[in-house]
Amino acid sequence: MMRNEPDLADHIPREHAPLRRRLVTTLRRLVESGDLPAGRQLVEKDLCERFGVSRTVLRESLRELEVDGLLTPGRRGLVVSTIDRTEAENVYAVRGALEALAAREFCARAEAMDVQALRTALDRLKAAYAADLVADILAAKQHFYAALLAGARNPVTTELLGRLTARTGLLRGRSLADRNRRVASLAEIEALTEALAARDAARAAELAARHVSAAAKAALSTFDPAPKRHEESFQ
Repeated sequence: MMRNEPDLADHIPREHAPLRRRLVTTLRRLVESGDLPAGRQLVEKDLCERFGVSRTVLRESLRELEVDGLLTPGRRGLVVSTIDRTEAENVYAVRGALEALAAREFCARAEAMDVQALRTALDRLKAAYAADLVADILAAKQHFYAALLAGARNPVTTELLGRLTARTGLLRGRSLADRNRRVASLAEIEALTEALAARDAARAAELAARHVSAAAKAALSTFDPAPKRHEESFQ
């Protein structure tokens, strides 16, 4: 079983960023890790007390997560969004195409420092998997993809992928629950890193798309089987 960190979940990371940005990061990780599960009603008073922030800061943060699709309006305020199988399939399909594009762009535009940053991010990801902590893995994956996108130098790709990744973040906890998938995921990212460092654009794009496809398969397997379509019989 992967271990959670309730003490860390109740504290906003000490980073050099505005309080709202840090709170958004913390809430996003709680949703992705399942600490705030799909369908959960958010109570502003409880969240303000939990994180020691004002209602103004909290509402600004929640509004950003709502724009990203992680939260949706409920009867009594915001709730953690749910995502159905069809939407997940569509999001993963587009995300796979964009990550393949980002891999090609990295190979064409990245500098030596970008490759080093990517390798450093991979080392951090390996350490997170070894520690077997959900929050660390999520943060390390985000750091890895930030390094990849920084080297790709395409802000449009970065923006679009950010929104799509936020949506699939609602499913990330499902795939992380599978230990075999975690092992395979790390191996896929290691292979991708080597292809990116070698500037092998075709292979990097293929591996990036394959990684997303495997993640999609793992996440979609947690849904009920898709209904079979039966052709009408005209007898």
